[in-house]
Amino acid sequence: MWVVIAIQALVLAGIGVLIDRGVWPSGSPPALTPLLTAACAWPVLILFATDAGRVRRGFVFASAFAAILIPLAAYVGWQATPVGAFHVDAVFAVFVPTMLATVFIGVAYLQRLVAGEPFRYAALFAQAWRNLIVAALAAALLGGVAILLALWAALFAVLGVDALAETFPKPWFAMPAAAITFGTGVTVFRPRQALIDNIVGLIENLARYLLPLVVAIIVVFLCTLPFVRLQTLWDTGNGSSILIALNAIAIVLAIVAFRPDGNAPYPRPLHLAVAVAVALLPIVSALALLGVGMRVGQYGWTVARAWAFTGAAALALFSLGYAWAVVRHRADWPRGMAFVNVAMGWVMLGVLLLVNTPVLDFRAISVRSQMARVDSGEIAPAEFDFRYAREMLARPGYLAAQRLIEQLGFDPLADGRATATVGVIAASAHTDVPDRDFWGDVYYRDGPFDIPDGVRAAIDDEAYITYRVDQPTLAQVELDSDSTHVEYLLLGIDRFDRPAWQGMPASVSYAVGAYAIVEGDEGWGLYRLSRAPRPFAPQEDPQTVLAVLRDGAIERVRRRYDDVRIGEDVYGLPPGLSADEPVVHD
Repeated sequence: MWVVIAIQALVLAGIGVLIDRGVWPSGSPPALTPLLTAACAWPVLILFATDAGRVRRGFVFASAFAAILIPLAAYVGWQATPVGAFHVDAVFAVFVPTMLATVFIGVAYLQRLVAGEPFRYAALFAQAWRNLIVAALAAALLGGVAILLALWAALFAVLGVDALAETFPKPWFAMPAAAITFGTGVTVFRPRQALIDNIVGLIENLARYLLPLVVAIIVVFLCTLPFVRLQTLWDTGNGSSILIALNAIAIVLAIVAFRPDGNAPYPRPLHLAVAVAVALLPIVSALALLGVGMRVGQYGWTVARAWAFTGAAALALFSLGYAWAVVRHRADWPRGMAFVNVAMGWVMLGVLLLVNTPVLDFRAISVRSQMARVDSGEIAPAEFDFRYAREMLARPGYLAAQRLIEQLGFDPLADGRATATVGVIAASAHTDVPDRDFWGDVYYRDGPFDIPDGVRAAIDDEAYITYRVDQPTLAQVELDSDSTHVEYLLLGIDRFDRPAWQGMPASVSYAVGAYAIVEGDEGWGLYRLSRAPRPFAPQEDPQTVLAVLRDGAIERVRRRYDDVRIGEDVYGLPPGLSADEPVVHD
């Protein structure tokens, strides 16, 4: 096994050198991702699956499993192209956990294949627990070594030995060091069966105490449903998440608490009560699926909703299987868990593999769903969530956004024609101009005043924006130190529609939107004023904002820090940091 660890360290060191020097395939995700996946997964599979006397068989099966993962990694790497065109963090934030879960489930079955034994639940259960504890202990060892190396690097930095301090974070050092440490942990802890069994026993005892409490919570919740409106649960914005979490906790605790081929862990009355509660779990699963389905019907598919639906569907299968076991075996229902858990292990392994393929790519599914809403006219092209597409949907989202940008003739994120809300981009402009008597609707602060032709022309030239200003209000101000010259502000009410998202209920709020009309070298021009990062407190009542538009104080605020010119470029601090105090006029 030490040979495998050494080979892995050498391969990762070589990859680290290429990454550090920017040499191919460091800049090519379709090549680098499968290379790293093979370098990380193949040795780990061998370390877990190979036993004394079965080395060759372990190598063969581990290599076959690793060969399945490599094309998946290549596909995920391709989803991160074109390089630099969009954010890729979300791509690998999904890929890495799914690969870890795939390896965890697959290794338990792989170990049975290597041993030449059938997939009996008792053996799979024990092996999965041991693998999990060994991996956790090896990860803890890796964390401890990482902390020590960080302290060591800090010590070298204090002493001024920068060459050594900067060495530890380098990929050609950090990656092989991590591989050696984790591999050593697996090699050292895997034979410690007595230690692992003791830890498993402690966790099982904890689960046995928690399971009755969790199922009691679920039963009480279900008993209250006939007396409340179900819509109240969905109005919270996180009802489905709560149901999925409760269902998952109950199923995991049931799996842990009822050891296969063991005695019932509870007195008979409590055992029967737990059985009744387990039989009710499909109701919780159905409610969770209903909640996710309602969100999909309202707003279409997103990656988060696809994962929520997949998780809820898997939990529903577990729940139905356990309910079937209760109906068939009654008090001896844990006996039926064996078939359900072994079958669901294969199902979950298949799903985890497919989500990293074109067959079940949640990013592509989300893009097709959102584009269908655009094509059907449910939302306008400019209301497409461009930021979400670029930050979460990788290549499919990028290509869809580019098609819409070509259709619109502008980039809503690049030219400021879209304003960000929570989880959605609400377009404030389209290419057409509404039929509106704009100048007849304008309110003049401090009484009517003459508008220079250049100011009128600047506003009319940007009519696709300004003619949509709600409650347009014009004010004369001094925005520079030239007291003989007057500038103008066009104010209005900005509306922020926040759909329910990540547990937050849907809401509507309002704030002042402002445009400055100033005279430059090429005449009068209109510019949207950016709002300082803080403080910003949108109002729930538009009348409150309207009062500010009509009567609120307008003061020129002195910049605490001037901009600086470096070469041909000008740099400046954000407005929120630069604001100091209002200008006082003598």
